[in-house]
Amino acid sequence: MSMVHTNFNHDLFRLVVEEIAGKEGVDVSTVLVNAEETTDEEIATKTDLKLNIVRRILYKLHDNHLASYRRIRDANTGWFLYYWKIDPKKAQALVNRKKRMVLNLLEQRLEHESNNDLYTCVNRDSSPVPFEEAMNLSFRCPTCNGQLEFIDNAQAISFLRKRVEELKADLEASS
Repeated sequence: MSMVHTNFNHDLFRLVVEEIAGKEGVDVSTVLVNAEETTDEEIATKTDLKLNIVRRILYKLHDNHLASYRRIRDANTGWFLYYWKIDPKKAQALVNRKKRMVLNLLEQRLEHESNNDLYTCVNRDSSPVPFEEAMNLSFRCPTCNGQLEFIDNAQAISFLRKRVEELKADLEASS
């Protein structure tokens, strides 16, 4: 029984799977997309991959909420059988989670850049320090004793603000 997933971005799904589980992960996910559900053994047979590799890929997909399984006990052997399925639409949710993490970091950086006068060493490329810290250092670099000078970070603030707005718009459009 073939299951055709509509209303999802095939390229995005492939990229997300490849990022998580490599090219072999794409092979495994392709088998899953084209089946209602299937076992790891069947996937190994269809992809010519070793069973332990298939299982490792399935666990990676499961950890990222793209694949799920149901477990039943084989009446004859007493072993558990795992029937796997995949939800490609969850690739967008995963991408959005990562984008929200990046957005959060950018917003923190923007707040730091906007709310502080920053100083850096004239002699070397060092991380900027806020005014209070520069003052405590007597406006001297702790590494080379060079002068700490005020940096005009208006361009950095403008760039960060633009990226934050783009990411927010992007997240709204894909929700």
